[in-house]
Amino acid sequence: MTHSRTHQRFANWDRRLSERVLSHPDEFLGPNWKEVLNFWLYLDNLSDEQLDIANSRYWALCMVDKVSLRDLAWNASQANIGFYKTSRVASVSPNYASGIATLELIGSHKILEQGKSLSVAQLFLNL
Repeated sequence: MTHSRTHQRFANWDRRLSERVLSHPDEFLGPNWKEVLNFWLYLDNLSDEQLDIANSRYWALCMVDKVSLRDLAWNASQANIGFYKTSRVASVSPNYASGIATLELIGSHKILEQGKSLSVAQLFLNL
């Protein structure tokens, strides 16, 4: 199985669990793990310029929207995988926006249950 750079960085946050993180991502990323791994593979194919564009799109949002989207993603992902894993996932992403988008994907079913959309992940479309 091919592992993205982000998945490898995530696996390295705890050397004792490294192999387990790579072989059983569902235990660490929750029920939406396939979507997260696909997103991380997608990130590997983006240039630095494309990552910067997506990050700029996030930072161009008004402060209220940025905070609201970040908090929504954080809370939904934390409900799925817990505080410690959520903070680790956010820290291994290539940039801030991709970290928030990853958290959004981890908690996507909870966000969608609330009738809300995956707004940050959409910032990575059409790059």
